[in-house]
Amino acid sequence: ISNPVEGSEFEFQASVKITDNLKELIIGQESSLDGYQASAVAEVTSDCLKDKEVRLLRKVSAIVSNSSDERLKRSITLAQEKGAGAWLSVLPLGSLGWVLNKEEFRDALGLRYGWQIPNIPAFCV
Repeated sequence: ISNPVEGSEFEFQASVKITDNLKELIIGQESSLDGYQASAVAEVTSDCLKDKEVRLLRKVSAIVSNSSDERLKRSITLAQEKGAGAWLSVLPLGSLGWVLNKEEFRDALGLRYGWQIPNIPAFCV
């Protein structure tokens, strides 16, 4: 989970780049959007997303390479696999058993990130 303060400057600069075309139209007091270059904006947006992905991958790589905790390394590696976060965006459909209560969700996050799960009984009955 990234700290929004660390990425805020990058996000601001990306926003400035993406909205530059609209800014120029506003400054020029254009009455129509004929000068709006949707394809150029889409390209800039795509470039910004690629830059963000590269930046985040470098950050994760640095964390993994500098860590001596093998559990942390394994957790990060597993969390990066394709589809690893799909369960977080599934619609909660009770008829299919896809509903997690608060405790089950907390436990699932704990298992995903290798955290200590609270309130585990000392023995099974």
